[in-house]
Amino acid sequence: MNFDILFLLPIVAVGLAAAIHATAYLHGEALLHRPRFWGFFLATLVAMAGVVLAPGKIAFLLAWEAMGLASAGLVAFENEEKAVRKATWIYLLACHAGACLLMLAGVLLGRPDAFLAAFFCGIVGFGLKIGFPPFHVWLPEAHPAAPAPASAVMSGAMIPLGFYGLLRFFWPQCHLAPYATPCGWTLLVLGLVGALGGILFALPQANLKRLLAFSSVENMGVIAIGLGLAVLGWDAQPIGALALAGALAHVLNHALLKGGLFLAAGSVLRQTGTLDQDLLGGLMKRMPQTGTLFTLNALGLAGLPPFNGFLGELLIYSAAFAAVRTSSSALITAGFLVLAFLALTGGFAAAAYCKAIGATFLGEPRSQAAAEAVETPRRMWLAQLLLFVLSLAMVPGTIYLARLFGLGTDLLIAAAVFGGATAALAAALIALRRFLCPRGAVKPACPTWDCGYAEPTARMAYTGTAFTQPLADLFNPILHARRHLIPFRGHPATPTDAALVGETDDRALAGFWRPIFTFFARLFQQVHLLQNGSLHLYILLIILAVMALLIAAFVS
Repeated sequence: MNFDILFLLPIVAVGLAAAIHATAYLHGEALLHRPRFWGFFLATLVAMAGVVLAPGKIAFLLAWEAMGLASAGLVAFENEEKAVRKATWIYLLACHAGACLLMLAGVLLGRPDAFLAAFFCGIVGFGLKIGFPPFHVWLPEAHPAAPAPASAVMSGAMIPLGFYGLLRFFWPQCHLAPYATPCGWTLLVLGLVGALGGILFALPQANLKRLLAFSSVENMGVIAIGLGLAVLGWDAQPIGALALAGALAHVLNHALLKGGLFLAAGSVLRQTGTLDQDLLGGLMKRMPQTGTLFTLNALGLAGLPPFNGFLGELLIYSAAFAAVRTSSSALITAGFLVLAFLALTGGFAAAAYCKAIGATFLGEPRSQAAAEAVETPRRMWLAQLLLFVLSLAMVPGTIYLARLFGLGTDLLIAAAVFGGATAALAAALIALRRFLCPRGAVKPACPTWDCGYAEPTARMAYTGTAFTQPLADLFNPILHARRHLIPFRGHPATPTDAALVGETDDRALAGFWRPIFTFFARLFQQVHLLQNGSLHLYILLIILAVMALLIAAFVS
């Protein structure tokens, strides 16, 4: 099965939209910096296309490494900031570690008895790009650091290329009898943990791009769920075909919709100077095109009808229900797990995007920058509109994809018709409301019960953090959120502002990777003591090393 065209489409579509958006996004940058951005941007797109079109393993690895280096240049674009340099360092470590494991996987693939070893090396190597837990730590660091057009390309088109690598090198063999169980369950478990864990960590994030980065972990988990179920159920059709079609449809859904969301986040940053949702609000009136497109893309990525994200996940749900109806205990277990985790993930995704929409675009402005924001230049929201229109075109595209796999399309057509009818009804109600209450019309003034507040302000409304705080508290054993109280200071008549600040660190970084790197840093610091500049010590070490090699050669 050839997957090249399907993974080339996001590169072209998201790359074009991001380039259009970047022409205005970079307007305030110095002329000296723009050629650097465009050089790394075009090099990244060329390298990504090279990954898909590479004829062999060596060419694939070269293009893969070039893609990582070029995109690291985009992450480091604003390298004056310490956080950006840290994010670039973490990203480069992930890229090079992945490349080393992919080289080992390529060597192992040449041995007929080492397929599983090669597969697990590929899972880690490609998983570092995809963002499988716990290899996802670069995503929430790199995306807030990179310019928005670069984030759109990296999230929408680059990280799914890890799945392309898995499909290209392991798909024909992984669903065969000796390998289906370990390969399928590995993908399925990684997908379940990534989908639910990613969206849980997205919930408490105040930074809009950091929220979208954790949401990308969730969406990659959904794709992995589809692929894992496809591997496990390939011999019990139509389970395998349904799950694979759903996973591939979600690749395109995520590319188009998440690309649009990152571009919208970049528009918000350009017009307000901040991505802190607790300092935004009220932008729907000031940036109506950006706010509307962000809302539509978020609803689509949350898997709500009538958008194509709903149809893609519907295929995976159908595969899970088909697995539950089989007589295989393994498939029944997998089906129940998929149904439970997908349902939870969908609910939390709706909550996370509801927070992002409400805190960023609705209500009243919570800062002067948000109050003074205006709509972006036309080409910035037209780039988002392009991706949204392409996502709508994927509705018949998903139906066609299902037919390519030999699946019945009655359920998809019915869902698409129902979703279209719902959207038409919503549009009619909005039009009726506009007709009955046109903008600018004089409205009668009448007193209301105001609970003692005659003039409510944005400080009395829910912030994004407060909106998701109950869910964050419920899952605090997983999230390990921290709170810092900034008390009132000064005279009671003129107190300073008080605040309750919450922070939620990535548990994989804080609890897994940081202790490992700390241990090796201390170990290497001890080894560094040998570099004391003494020539006699260096000669002694060389003699000892030669003697050890001679003894080892003699013994062997």
